[in-house]
Amino acid sequence: MSNEENDQNVVPAPTPEPAPSSDTRNRLSAAREFASEQYERLRRVTADQMENVRRYTQDARRQLNEGWDATRTKAKDLHHAGEEYVKANPTVSVLGALGVGLVLGLLLGSRR
Repeated sequence: MSNEENDQNVVPAPTPEPAPSSDTRNRLSAAREFASEQYERLRRVTADQMENVRRYTQDARRQLNEGWDATRTKAKDLHHAGEEYVKANPTVSVLGALGVGLVLGLLLGSRR
């Protein structure tokens, strides 16, 4: 091999990076400080929003449970009232159920 071929295969040594100037270091430090402040602000805002969401879901769950309890109680009361009515008026209840069944049967049967 000739010297020219050897020179082409040699990778030049990297040039050293120049040392950052004091202005660059000051700007970098200011940027880090700004980023740190923004991170902390965002973290606090996010924590506040998460607390708001937690409170909202607790309130919604409480309201749903109260509504469900009230509905369940009313349904039980209506069920017991219906049972008492049927016990007190068995003939009327059976004839009423028969009439409702007959009407529904005629309405649904005529669709064919």
